Order: sequence, then C-alpha cells, then structure tokens
Amino acid sequence: MNQEILAQTLLVIQAERIHGGFNTSSAWVDRLVADAGEEQLAERLDAAIGDTWPWEVVADLFGLLTWQTTDNGAALSDTTDDWLREGTNLRRIQIALHGEAYPFHDRAEMVQVLEGIAQHFPEVADRCEELITSRNRMKD
Repeated sequence: MNQEILAQTLLVIQAERIHGGFNTSSAWVDRLVADAGEEQLAERLDAAIGDTWPWEVVADLFGLLTWQTTDNGAALSDTTDDWLREGTNLRRIQIALHGEAYPFHDRAEMVQVLEGIAQHFPEVADRCEELITSRNRMKD
C-alpha cells in the first residue's frame, strides 16, 4: 500500500469532513483502492494507519470505501462486524460503530453484541443505544 496515497487520502478526508461533503476525497479513495486492491482492505488499512489518525477520519474513510468498492463494502462490513464481535479494541469499535450501515445482518446479534460493548466501553454506550433504538424502529 502506497503510504503517500494513504496519507493524502486521509488528509483530504480530514479537511473535507470539517466543511461537509467529500468531493475531493472520493477521487483519493479511488486512487487508494486502485493502488491497494480490495482484498482484506479493512485489516490492511487498520495496520497501516494505526493510531496516527483520529478514529473519526478513519470511519469516514471506511464510509467512503463502502460506496467505492466493487462489493459495496460487504467485505469491509464483515471485518468491522468481526471487530465488534471481538469487542476488545476501542478504536476499532468506534470505527465499526460509525459505518454507513447498521452492523450485522441480524438485528438480534447486533443487539447482543452492542449491549456487551456498551457495558465494557461506557464511552460508546450512547452510540450503541442509538443504533439499537434506531434499528428496532425499522423492524427489519
């Protein structure tokens, strides 16, 4: 993975998230995907980025990737769901809780996992409750 492309992508996302809209970011995300490929992208990005960028910027990157990968973010979502199941890394949990879609295909699993996360990580309890309440209103 080209670190310069990754760094520039994150810089642009960070700048645009302040102003709303990700016009330039989309082009950089396309470059990143073209350079890095899609196989195990979430894990490779997590390793390459580490703790050097705010989790919010990384969550925005993952959100853009959802729309710009050939599987519409399915592999990315599977990985972030696994991060939630593991429930041990707060940074990964924060990224996963702020995706473009609800975590997990199954509502019951989502509720069970997020309730456990909320107990272990009070700093994300409000977000967990927000996702559970919102999804329960949808009755998928």
